[in-house]
Amino acid sequence: MGLFENKRFTIISISVLVLLNLILIGLVVGPKMGKRDRDQRDGDRRSAYIAKKLGFTEEQKQAYDSLNSSHRAETKALQQKVDDTRRRMFRLTQEEDVSVEAVDSLTNEIGILVSDMEFRTYEHISNIRALCTPEQLQELDSLVQRMIKSRREREAEKKEPKPDN
Repeated sequence: MGLFENKRFTIISISVLVLLNLILIGLVVGPKMGKRDRDQRDGDRRSAYIAKKLGFTEEQKQAYDSLNSSHRAETKALQQKVDDTRRRMFRLTQEEDVSVEAVDSLTNEIGILVSDMEFRTYEHISNIRALCTPEQLQELDSLVQRMIKSRREREAEKKEPKPDN
């Protein structure tokens, strides 16, 4: 009796192959699907966590949500401009005889945009502070310090070279 004449073996083999294909498709396509939704949910979860941790009243929560919405929209627009300017700058690497002034102009533009994003973040935190009671301010300051530390650690992890296997 041949190997493929055994129906049970054939059914199991095909089932395993189909399952492996589905897993591979999920690994390739899955991370891209819903990424924006996940980013939005992460932001919403973070906002809810902060509001809860600070013990905001309903009125404070509404004001806080409004501040977050406008801040996200502003920083998203600025980040898009930064990304577009970076693309323009790196397209210059494909051209011959690019002037240093052209590259310098684009790097300055990126610097101004990033500086604007940082300033808007400063304003955002200042606006949140204005919503807080003196007791909430202490907790907010602690949260902000932890967020800064966490961001610094994530960036350090990204920069560390991955060991070869």
